[in-house]
Amino acid sequence: MRSFVLCIAVGAVTPLGVLGASPAPSGTMPPEIEHTYTRPVCSALQTVVGPAIGMLKQNDQTIAKSPKFFKDYSAAQFNGSRAQQDISVLRLENLVSPLANNVLAIQKLLSNKEIFPVTPQTNDDRRKLQLKRQLEETLAQQQGALDIINGFVDTQQMGSLQHAGMGYISSIASSEVQSPGGHMPNGLANISNTPAPDIPQPFDNTIINAGLPTNPYEIDLTRIPGLALGYNPVNNLKKGIEYTQKEGKKKEAALAKTVIETVRYCHGSEPAAPSKP
Repeated sequence: MRSFVLCIAVGAVTPLGVLGASPAPSGTMPPEIEHTYTRPVCSALQTVVGPAIGMLKQNDQTIAKSPKFFKDYSAAQFNGSRAQQDISVLRLENLVSPLANNVLAIQKLLSNKEIFPVTPQTNDDRRKLQLKRQLEETLAQQQGALDIINGFVDTQQMGSLQHAGMGYISSIASSEVQSPGGHMPNGLANISNTPAPDIPQPFDNTIINAGLPTNPYEIDLTRIPGLALGYNPVNNLKKGIEYTQKEGKKKEAALAKTVIETVRYCHGSEPAAPSKP
């Protein structure tokens, strides 16, 4: 998210009232834009774009923790450590709420039709809508990462619930009197674990849906390399997260460019019309 820091910090070299100098790439939050501007797009930059960028950066930091947890899960699975697998799932689960809360908060900011009109009337409106579109495109990559993490956690938790008590059922089955021919009269002999319960099954919208409002730029997870329908090793989920991170950086770079242009425009050194995507 370094590009975002550069965007907001551009005021450090122009008299725009941005607090502080350009921060080092240490993961600190972007400085606030403290002045209230009279132009609508400048006000939106302060009240919507700035806070949204801050939450996008938080999401990037949260998502960056997940590849290690997927790797830890795979190692624990290989070593046959159920306890370590459960710890890895718990750590991934702890990432879901912060991500989902920020996603919802950003979408709420962007849903304000008074700030982002459906039909643009002015150049300010067009610039605001360009910022909104780029924020949504960036957010869509993070939603993809959230869906992967949440889908994996849900799959593991549902698998645990599904197979809870199987030991008791097996014990009951072994104590039943067999009928002639060795068949169980009540059908318990046919009860068994589903294949590979520790490996996520092919994703579908029911499993991965985190209950979030629709983003018009939402990505299709089946198009992420390694996440096509079929067998999905945990390592491929890690690669899927890394793919969304890489694509997200591209979207962030485009957003950063527009933010810098808008900051300059608010200072009166750029034309009002937004640049072409």
